[in-house]
Amino acid sequence: MKEGLDALLERLAPRPSGRVLVGLSGGADSVALLRLLLRLRDTDPGLAIEAVHVNHRLRGAESDEDEAFVRELCRSWGIPLHVRRLSLNGKTDENSARTARYAAFRGCLEETGIRQLALAHQREDQAETFLLHLLRGAGPAGLAGMRSEEERKGIRLLRPMLRLSGAELREALTREGIPWREDRTNAEDVYARNRIRHRLLPEMESLFPGAAERIAKAALLTGEEQDFLDGQAAAFLQEHAGEDWIRKEPLRTLPQAGRAAVLRRWWQKNGPELPERNLSYDQTRALAALADTPAGETVNLPGGWFAQGGRTHLHLVPPGRTVPDPTPVQSPRTVFGTFTLEIRPGEDNPGNGKTEQEVPAGFTEGCEIRTRRPGDRIYPFGMKGEKSLQDYLTDRRIDRAWRDRIPLLCRGQEVLLAAGVGAGRIPRWEKASRRERLVWKGSMPWMTERSMA
Repeated sequence: MKEGLDALLERLAPRPSGRVLVGLSGGADSVALLRLLLRLRDTDPGLAIEAVHVNHRLRGAESDEDEAFVRELCRSWGIPLHVRRLSLNGKTDENSARTARYAAFRGCLEETGIRQLALAHQREDQAETFLLHLLRGAGPAGLAGMRSEEERKGIRLLRPMLRLSGAELREALTREGIPWREDRTNAEDVYARNRIRHRLLPEMESLFPGAAERIAKAALLTGEEQDFLDGQAAAFLQEHAGEDWIRKEPLRTLPQAGRAAVLRRWWQKNGPELPERNLSYDQTRALAALADTPAGETVNLPGGWFAQGGRTHLHLVPPGRTVPDPTPVQSPRTVFGTFTLEIRPGEDNPGNGKTEQEVPAGFTEGCEIRTRRPGDRIYPFGMKGEKSLQDYLTDRRIDRAWRDRIPLLCRGQEVLLAAGVGAGRIPRWEKASRRERLVWKGSMPWMTERSMA
């Protein structure tokens, strides 16, 4: 009969393969995870394990002693170790430490080229997360708790021990004489999670023995059902959304639950990397309601982001979004952020004025590509007189969130071409003249059927 870590190894899921980076604090859970993966490596020689330790330097000498312990442990076990020493600029709260820690993990992954990160969360951590999200008003995605496996912007995040209890892990380490470090702050009731761990969960266990295990299973069941909804939502997003926009009209056809599922997945896929990524009930309902509200309404989201309703789309807007600097036009191509303006030989047709436009040879000399500025004017092609660019974009039903991002071909404050929108004062096309073809390349989601009209 298998005992100790060997018995727990059979319940480890999912099991990593190839190169994996292990978050190693020096506590019992992370030490047990590292040791379990070393046992797994005995049967899978292709498994390559490295560890990363983050020293937040919040506990003075104790933090340095944790680091020294981890260094010696990895040396004795033959594990490559990466240490990150952080400064939180005076912050001591749990969220700041967690945000900095995950940023350090990602930095280490990028430096090493490893695409898998294994973390040591276990069953009681899952129960605490479920209760924390429940009390904060999370929806199904939040009540699914931590997932045993998920993709975050190209990184495979693994939590193989969610079915194991902390008591089992400590017992197995003790049986095999493997030491670990205790973080004294885990015993303090400063943070909400610690109060749930020390007060709420014990009381629940006294009333209903095995409560933590059943809560963790409830999170697992919720997660499995959420996976189904996520599949439906992913298909919807594939057809009707981009990274920072989603069409309003298709959203309106969905029932309330479907709309909420789609928007939560949209946020999780494209929002910022945050310790608490899930939207609350109120945030979800407010975001879903944007599909039915007039243009210009906004909803605040975590991390300083907000969502803005446009005429045709909803938009995710990060804090402090920047745009490329003005760029002089060069032949044969000019790169402007994620866009390119190419100058090609003429093709015996004038172009559509939005993505392609023929102009006399040399027309772009002295021009630049930039985004809009106060005072910009345009002489809309085929119309008499000029308009402010603001009025022109409004008339073309371009959502506000896009107006400061549209590449413009300008001469001074006159806009000659607005990518994906239309042309300004361009000389009329003549077949016999020597001409060049201007072609915009890049994603232009503001090119809706209405803006094309």
